[in-house]
Amino acid sequence: MILENRNKQPIGFVILFGIENRHGNIELMRIVITDKGKGYGKEAIGLIQEFVFSQLKAHHLWLDVKDHNLRAIHVYESTGFQVEGKLRECIRTDDRYESLIIMGILEREYVSKFKEGGTST
Repeated sequence: MILENRNKQPIGFVILFGIENRHGNIELMRIVITDKGKGYGKEAIGLIQEFVFSQLKAHHLWLDVKDHNLRAIHVYESTGFQVEGKLRECIRTDDRYESLIIMGILEREYVSKFKEGGTST
C-alpha cells in the first residue's frame, strides 16, 4: 500500500504479509515513511491497525524491529504493540550480527485500547 499525506502526496509505503492467513495472523513486514518527524508513522500504524482488524478481521498483527531502533519501538509501543520476544543476533549486517524484537497486538487489545478507550490515533 502506498501512504499519502492529506494533499495526496506519497510519503511512504506499507507491506503486509499473510492477509489470507487462516489463523488471522498478519505481519507488518515493512513500513517506510520518507518524511520523518511529522507523526505520519504513528498515524499510519493506526490506519494499518484499523484496516487489519476492522476490514480483514485479523486476530493478531505482528512485526519485527531491530533492537537498536528505539524510535520505531517507541512508536509501536505508543500504538499498542507489546514486546513478544527477541530473536538474538539473527541478522548479519556487514561484519556484525543484529537482534530483532518481535512485537504484536491482538484484536481485542486494539479494540479495548483504541476503540473503547477513546485514544485512537
